[in-house]
Amino acid sequence: MDNRKRNFILMVMTVLVLLSSIFLAKDPLEAKVKATWLWDSARIKDERDRILSFAGENEVNLIYLHIDQKQDFNDYRVFIKEASLSGIHVHALGGDPSWATEVNQTHIAELVNWIEQYNRNVSKGERFKGIHLDIEPYNQDAWETNQRQTIIDGWMASMEYFQTLTKDLKQIETGADLPYWLDEIPISQQQDAPSMSRWMIERLDHVTLMAYRDEGIVKLVQEEIEIANELNKKVIIGIETNPMKEKYTTFYGRSIPYKQAQLEVIESSLKDQTSYYGIAIHDYEGWTQLTLR
Repeated sequence: MDNRKRNFILMVMTVLVLLSSIFLAKDPLEAKVKATWLWDSARIKDERDRILSFAGENEVNLIYLHIDQKQDFNDYRVFIKEASLSGIHVHALGGDPSWATEVNQTHIAELVNWIEQYNRNVSKGERFKGIHLDIEPYNQDAWETNQRQTIIDGWMASMEYFQTLTKDLKQIETGADLPYWLDEIPISQQQDAPSMSRWMIERLDHVTLMAYRDEGIVKLVQEEIEIANELNKKVIIGIETNPMKEKYTTFYGRSIPYKQAQLEVIESSLKDQTSYYGIAIHDYEGWTQLTLR
């Protein structure tokens, strides 16, 4: 083989390698997620650099950002653009226990419509990548009464409505916060009724399990991981850092090394599970305060 032919072959191979690196490059969230919740959207205007700096220092690649529909579009546009440049996806966050009733499903429609309109009017790098619901109707006093099934039925109806509204949205991931114990709650009183966990996981792209404990987290989420494995869905494991009445439900007061050690247990235990999508730390405010102590 002469030198010209050899050089030509080497050039072709180099081009193929470069092309494959471009087309096979992974989206940031094809790797494991490290997420946090940001509830006060006003902070993205005045504290944008601080928030994104903290996210970068702590390898955050997903932010659940609570939406105030009265806030200036431009605040979201600038924040998401800069987050995107740092490899951080932003999902729109909304919800309230009252959204689990038919009369308040309009709030879900308003959120989805707002996101759809916003994404239509900004450039690709400024768009929300997902919509994330935090409804938690079990926080109502009526959950512990004979009204529980009515609440469950309303919650399911609202999630089906959400699914209908979002099914045709392009490049929007759907998710929701769920308690780890929802696998113990059947969707109805019928024999062999599936659990609420299974029902929710089936209908969403991913769920974030609020596994709010300061140890033993993997055992709490095992059933949901197995369900999601079966359904080819994704599960993010959420932990709490804010002060709570039950101290065992939060890492507040715990040292940073202790928290990190528990996160490493989660990672090492679940990394080979196909549904394991990463961790989420609740929330930005609590997490930043934790790092100061």
